[in-house]
Amino acid sequence: MTRLHLNLLGGFEARPESGSSLTFRTQKAQALLAYLAVPPGQAHRRDKLAALLWGAMRDEQARASLRQALYDLRKNLGDAAGALRTEGDTVLLDPTAVDLDVMKFTGIAGEETPEALEQAALLYRGDFLDGFTVDEEPFETWLLEERGRLRELAIEALARSLSHQRKTGALAAAVRTARRLLAIDRLQEPVHRTLMRLHAQLGQRAAALRQYQHCVTVLQRELGVEPELETKQLYQEVLTQRATACEPTTGPAASATTRPLARAGLDPQIAETPLVGRDAPLAKAQAALHQAEGGSGQLVAILGETGIGKSRLVEELIAHAAQAKWRILLGRAYESDQILLFGPFVDAFRADELVRDAAVMEALGPVWRTELSTLLPQFAAMPGAPRPPEQVDYRRLFECIAQLLQQLSAREPLLIVLEDLHWADELSLASWHSWAVASRPSESSSSSLPGRKSSPTTPYFAGRFRTSPNGST
Repeated sequence: MTRLHLNLLGGFEARPESGSSLTFRTQKAQALLAYLAVPPGQAHRRDKLAALLWGAMRDEQARASLRQALYDLRKNLGDAAGALRTEGDTVLLDPTAVDLDVMKFTGIAGEETPEALEQAALLYRGDFLDGFTVDEEPFETWLLEERGRLRELAIEALARSLSHQRKTGALAAAVRTARRLLAIDRLQEPVHRTLMRLHAQLGQRAAALRQYQHCVTVLQRELGVEPELETKQLYQEVLTQRATACEPTTGPAASATTRPLARAGLDPQIAETPLVGRDAPLAKAQAALHQAEGGSGQLVAILGETGIGKSRLVEELIAHAAQAKWRILLGRAYESDQILLFGPFVDAFRADELVRDAAVMEALGPVWRTELSTLLPQFAAMPGAPRPPEQVDYRRLFECIAQLLQQLSAREPLLIVLEDLHWADELSLASWHSWAVASRPSESSSSSLPGRKSSPTTPYFAGRFRTSPNGST
């Protein structure tokens, strides 16, 4: 008998042992197969199945619809149809003929070994039947209960894995696990704190500070509350610490790639993780990098709805630039900081610790260093630093940023990534608009991730400015 492979975590996929994914005529046929599969081998009466998925119909119509759905299932399953069995007035899936990811996951999620926990994390690709809905109340009730049960198992398994990784010093792996936990439940404030501590331990001070801001935004948006006192105290501790570089230990070649990633607050293993299904937009972004490397500044906007993969695409672009030994500035706009002048730029400058780059500061000159102290108060507090101007001149601040970017890009290729610009202050947006108009608009480009309709409210901008032979940017 041909075995049937069913993957219900993260969506719905059914395929025979040696074949491609199957398609079904109706979603209720898929729903019926999923219900019979959890767990396989459990017999269900026909009247129960009819009420589950066709409860609004009369009994005769509901039973007829069930018969049609079973017929469609057998037809679509083909060689694997033997897994679907009827015994009198009951229907079941033969457990010996079904390979189900849910059963594999639940079987190992309760184990304590690091290997089992890692495998459980890999199996949990997302919520049970993620994105799957059927407008029948009994089925939706069952779906939500199963989804919640499996989500809790995943959270518990990932939490144990995270604890083990921290104890053994596997900090990079712990960062990935913590991010997976927050992807499942972003309201887990203790996990936000753990991720902040991990970034701080890895020398990724900027990433730790950004994680706090993300925590603030999520709690305010979802619950209308502020972070707990412990979270605020941790933020203050990280804020007052002097950032330390996260030096890799895998040799000179790896150091050249991973140091810019660590300085930008990203996992150094990003460069080693393959990106799937985004070849076209990635190729466009990389082409913009190559054009900028030739002296033609580029502005790229990556647009798409939440969860479609913008961040992962940007990370891949950053890894590509890091391998080519570019300097990387990574900043983020926050909903809670929209009143701050040039907020995402300040976030990027602070993360890179530009005020400690003596060569750049010297080239910038005393006039622009004075203006810079308006944006970076910690610069004004340094011994011998100029006093900030008493009155803020927005035009001079704008020119100060342009001068600073010119000095940086004159020394090495420069990639600037500003995330969540829909939360940016008006001056930051005006800056990007001015530079986009001034730097050959015909060569500027935007990329919308395929699979969903683009949304102008969730943009990511990656711009790269480099001084051209005639001195323009």
